[in-house]
Amino acid sequence: MSQISKYQMDKILEERMFSVFYQTLADLRKKDEVQEFLNDLLTPTERIMLAKRLAIATLLIKGTTYEYIRDVIKVSTSTIMGVKTWLNIGGKGYLKAVTKLIRNEKFDAFLDKTEELIEKLTIPRPGSDWSKKRSQSWKEYSLRRKKRII
Repeated sequence: MSQISKYQMDKILEERMFSVFYQTLADLRKKDEVQEFLNDLLTPTERIMLAKRLAIATLLIKGTTYEYIRDVIKVSTSTIMGVKTWLNIGGKGYLKAVTKLIRNEKFDAFLDKTEELIEKLTIPRPGSDWSKKRSQSWKEYSLRRKKRII
């Protein structure tokens, strides 16, 4: 878990530091530049945490159930509720970012690829009919994809 110093920083210096940080992010134009920067800046755990929060916010805004989010993203209900609370009390940044994602056709392609990967990685319980499970999973995947299109 990340920690911050208990020593207070000068407010003017803190504001300048955040200004430089935000401008640095804004100046990164390409996905690979952002990826490289965040890979250097954040730990793998921090990157996963941020990506999951964004995914949760996106799915909540799209009306996805808590159960689906919990099962697919592998997060607790309290984490989902925390993101939902943040969306309700403020969340302007979340809403702007997610609105852009939802409008972007590439995001739908990302969801399709992610769901397809999740289905491929999901292993049925021992003793169950694997082909039947795969067939059922494919039907569910196709139905979810159709619902997104509508």
